[in-house]
Amino acid sequence: MPCEDGDYELAALWVQRVQPDGSYGDPEQLTEDQCVTPADLAAQARRAFATMKIPTPEATVQGGEPMLVNVRYPAYTTADAQDRDVTLLGVPVVIRAEPVEFAWDFDDPYSADGDTLVTTDPGRPWTEGDPAPDESWIGHTYSRLGTPGNDAGTAVDADGDVYRTGVSVSLTTTWQGRFRVQGTSTWTDIPGAITTTSTTEPATVTEARTRLVCDDTRGSTTC
Repeated sequence: MPCEDGDYELAALWVQRVQPDGSYGDPEQLTEDQCVTPADLAAQARRAFATMKIPTPEATVQGGEPMLVNVRYPAYTTADAQDRDVTLLGVPVVIRAEPVEFAWDFDDPYSADGDTLVTTDPGRPWTEGDPAPDESWIGHTYSRLGTPGNDAGTAVDADGDVYRTGVSVSLTTTWQGRFRVQGTSTWTDIPGAITTTSTTEPATVTEARTRLVCDDTRGSTTC
């Protein structure tokens, strides 16, 4: 009887044993032809998924350093589905890990909007010609820097500007798994999830103050 779509037809297993005189005995059938179903492979697929080596998506917060308060900075990553070919119980299988959630920690305990953002959107970078980043973008605005002298990393420079150093943004990506028998089109979900985490290099966030100056951008003195 042929196997159903999504199953795998595993041929019967035969062996020939070596005899004491060095010759081979008659073939012996150990197993019958059988149809292996996704349910038969589920436990093995779960173990294979749990040990997958997934490239960690890089976290990027777009903007030059130092970053400025009250400016919304786009955040984004690039995460694609990852496939792995394995053999489970003698059956060739494709294990797929798909990114389904992106949890950002912007290392900003002082701003009113908080420092975390969870989304199913990986975000995208701003490119020249796009509108200025707004609240519809995946991103973050640092609106407060903490109190100099009281909060770690927050200080005042010689001009009286408050700044905060060592700001690192982290991204935790959640991956869910599926598998299918090679040569079929039916995918089966794998329970559970795995995560990867990346962190940006430490940056500085500072104030931007308007000051009156005597020289314009062309070097002319107007005072």
